[in-house]
Amino acid sequence: MTDPAPGKGTFPANPVNRRRVLAAFGGAIVLAGGAAAGVRLAQMSASAPQTRPFPGAGPATAAAQEQRAAAAADRAVAFAREVPGHAGLPYPLDKPLFYIEDTNKAIALTIDDGPDPVYTPQVLQLLERYHVTAMFSMIGIHVSAYPHLAQSVADAGHRIANHTQTHADLPTLKASAVHDQIAQATEAISTATGIQPGLFRAPYGAWSPTVIAECEQQKMIPVDWSVDPRDWARPGVPSIVSNIMKNTRPGSIILEHDGGGDRSQTVAALGIVLPQLLDEGFEFETP
Repeated sequence: MTDPAPGKGTFPANPVNRRRVLAAFGGAIVLAGGAAAGVRLAQMSASAPQTRPFPGAGPATAAAQEQRAAAAADRAVAFAREVPGHAGLPYPLDKPLFYIEDTNKAIALTIDDGPDPVYTPQVLQLLERYHVTAMFSMIGIHVSAYPHLAQSVADAGHRIANHTQTHADLPTLKASAVHDQIAQATEAISTATGIQPGLFRAPYGAWSPTVIAECEQQKMIPVDWSVDPRDWARPGVPSIVSNIMKNTRPGSIILEHDGGGDRSQTVAALGIVLPQLLDEGFEFETP
């Protein structure tokens, strides 16, 4: 199961047969204003907010970023409790993807917050060494700053996803601002690579009906994750490796980062887990 043009932002013709989302997230599925939406609840209740320092997003400290993500999680949980559930699968998707189709032990590796002049080339070298294809969730201002790196990712056959223009906390914004964040990032990616991204990842995994509706309008599939080793927090290479190897299952979407700070631990961990996962029979595909 591979896309006909990996890395080219191709919009799949039949996402229903190509992707599945766990029913366990049904409590987070919502429908509002004619546009359906989903929010991530399992990780919110099981772990600390998923956030990380991010250059270019203002003077906020790591602690401030944590507070923003926690507030976003609280809003998402409250929203899911107030709005009736809906579990329809045909596109337009009403929730983010947390898993891919697990045929042949397929898994997906996703790399967020780049491109970065130090770490993106290192990640690309590792992926080439092990013949792994990944999804790179790119921030518009970084793409504009390093268009040659975005082009290198595309040239290597990886998929590029929209990760907003400035890594904004989208549920705090008006609908017009959400539109601009996504549209501006698409413009930056298109200008640098000629690709119209068909995938979108919300910063902090913070989804809302407005965000899902905007994905539908801009013909993007919303993609979340199911394995988060918290590499952004630099917990140590052994911790990152152990988390990935312990939690990865067929269909898992793994979250890693090539931007947003010192990602040397991420690179080192990838150099360990990629051959191990391949040895265990996993096959890397893109959402």
